[in-house]
Amino acid sequence: MDNNTRERGQNSAAMQRLRRRPDYACSPEGAGEMDNFKHPVQETFDTEEMKGSMQMILSENIGNFVVIEFLVGSNEMIRKQGMLYFVGRSFITLYDELANNFLVCDIFSVRFVYFYMPGDRPRYNYNTLPPISGEPGMGMMQNRRR
Repeated sequence: MDNNTRERGQNSAAMQRLRRRPDYACSPEGAGEMDNFKHPVQETFDTEEMKGSMQMILSENIGNFVVIEFLVGSNEMIRKQGMLYFVGRSFITLYDELANNFLVCDIFSVRFVYFYMPGDRPRYNYNTLPPISGEPGMGMMQNRRR
C-alpha cells in the first residue's frame, strides 16, 4: 500500500474527528491511544504474501463505516458495526461512535464486510447484545437450537 492510500483512510473525516478529541494521543511512530484504549503502529501489508489479503483491503479503508459478518462456530453468523479503526494481522478494531467504545474482532472469522457511503448507516444497531437469561433488566432468553 502506498502512503497516499494509507493517508486517505487515516485522514478520513471520522478519523480526524477522533484525533481532535482531547483524550486522543499519537506517538511519532504512529501508535495511538484514546481514553483507555491503546493500539500499535498500523501495518502497511505491502509484502508479497499480504498483497490482496483481507488485511490489506481493510487497512486501505480505515475510517470507513462498516458492518462485518463473522462466522461463530460452524453455523452461526453475527454482525458487528462501526468505524474501521485499526487492522492488525489477526484482528481488526471497530469504533462504535454512538456508544464511545472499541470492539476488537478476530479477522479469521470475518466472512463479509459491508462498506457504507459517507453518512449512511444501517437501520439496525448490530452491536446491541441480545438479552441473556437472568441478566438484570433483561428478559428471558428464548431457546435456540444448538
